[in-house]
Formats: sequence, structure tokens, C-alpha cells
Amino acid sequence: MSNNLLSISDLTKKETLDLIEFASNFKNEDGSFRKEDLFPDKTVANIFCEPSTRTKSSFEIAARNLGCSVIDFDVANSSIEKGESIFETVDALSLMGVDLCVLRHPQSVIRDLAEYLPEMTFINAGEGSISHPTQALIDLMTIIEKKGSIDDLNILIVGDLDHSRVTSSFIEAISNFSFGSLTFSGHPAMCSSYQEPALGRYEPDLDLAIQEADVIMTLRIQYERFDKDLDLDLEEYKHSYQITTERLEMAKGDAIIMHPGPVNYIEISEAAYQSENSVIRDQIANGVAIRMAVLSRFLSS
Repeated sequence: MSNNLLSISDLTKKETLDLIEFASNFKNEDGSFRKEDLFPDKTVANIFCEPSTRTKSSFEIAARNLGCSVIDFDVANSSIEKGESIFETVDALSLMGVDLCVLRHPQSVIRDLAEYLPEMTFINAGEGSISHPTQALIDLMTIIEKKGSIDDLNILIVGDLDHSRVTSSFIEAISNFSFGSLTFSGHPAMCSSYQEPALGRYEPDLDLAIQEADVIMTLRIQYERFDKDLDLDLEEYKHSYQITTERLEMAKGDAIIMHPGPVNYIEISEAAYQSENSVIRDQIANGVAIRMAVLSRFLSS
């Protein structure tokens, strides 16, 4: 295993499964997390150059659960706002004794940073619309918990695929597994890069795409894109592409519904979110466990 987690493709299938098994050890039966003072001498910096609630909070909780010191780096009140480059900022943190940097950035800078500062360990917490490796691990962990394995599952991913780093990382992750089928669905204006995918198939009619699905991954639709980029009617979109309890009946009876959050009830109805098929709350909890496992592994390497 390398010094950094920059992309899910940095991990072999065995390393992926080992991390998921390791993460499950941090969960107690009552849903709480084990707290172990494993790294009292390590300092972790959370640098989020884009808004985040779940990812940022779960990395912070994970690091504190492991006994780390945590710097919650406030970009809005930092020298980045004065024009300092991210390279200079992270270099300064390295000189101050930070051991590991959790970075979310709107651009592809993390590989360059890792080459520029080889003594620092980097974890990618979301890179543009390119990758989000820990989210892919959370998704795989949740599927394996609920279904036993990835093998032979029919997986459907629906939503704004073109802008989804969650999708690109998930595809990288499952390309190592022998799943049943992979189907992409969503409005053609949001799925231009997925109409002839290298892996899986595109089906614009969600009522066809959802048939026989074991796993339904829904993706957040950005309201602002409806107003600015897309000439789409919101109600018409929901009619065609929202996962509802009625539409869910077209999938397998024990199909699970997933969503990386935050949910805004465009892509999924409130009733479907609250149904027994929904594992979205499990994904949130697994976020802490996976990030405890990732931090442990990479702080030890």
C-alpha cells in the first residue's frame, strides 16, 4: 500500500476488502464507535476548499476517536484567501508538524501535492468531479454488509452522472469485482459521458433500468444546475427520474437504496428515503468507521 490514498485505484481488491473488514472492527453492536488512543502523537489537518458536512465531520470524528490532534483548517479565514497557493499552505503545515492532510479541492491538485511534499501523507476527500475514494469504500462496505458480497449483484446508478466523483470512484472500485450488471440512468443532459460507458450500459428510461436491480445508487441533483446550465423542468425531471416507493416495486423486493448525501428529495422521495429498503443512514455511520480504518492504515504506513 502506498503512502497516500489519492484514488480508489491505488488499492488492490484485497486491500479494499481488508480496509472494509478493518472498518467493521471499529463499530460496536449498539452503533457507537470504538475509541482507541492509537495515534496520540499524530496531527491531522482537514483542508476543505469546498463545502462539506458529512465527509469533513466524519474525518474529524474518526481522527479524534483514534487519539489524533486535529486541525480544522478554516479556508475562508486562511492565507489561501489572500492568494497563497495550496502548495505553500500545506508546506507550512508540514513544517509545523502535521503528519497527514485530508484534502477536498475543486481541482486536480492532490497528486501534484503528494509529489511536491513526499514526507506528508495525503487522503483525498473529494477531488473536483473526478474522485472520492473514501466514499467508494463506504458504498462497498454498506453493500457488503447488506448483501454479503458484490458478486452477481445488479447495480443501478441514477442521477447527475457527469458531475459525480462518487460515480467515477465507485466504478474504479467495482471493476475489481465480479458483479452481475451495472446500469447507468438519468436525463441524457446529465449523462453525456456515460452514454457509451467502458463498463456497464446506459438506459435513459429509469422504469426499464430499475428492473431486477439489487442496488440503487441515487446521486445528488444540484438545484443550481437546473437554473443555470440545464433547460429542465424540475417536476418533469422528478416524474421521470425520482426513486419513489412505486418505482421501487419494479426492482427486486430486497433492493437497497443508497445516496452519498445530502438528500434534497429531488432524486428520491421522502417515502422511499424512509422505507426499509433505504440504507442511507447506514452509509453515514459507515463513513466514520471507514475513515477510522483509512486513517489508521495510512498513519501506520
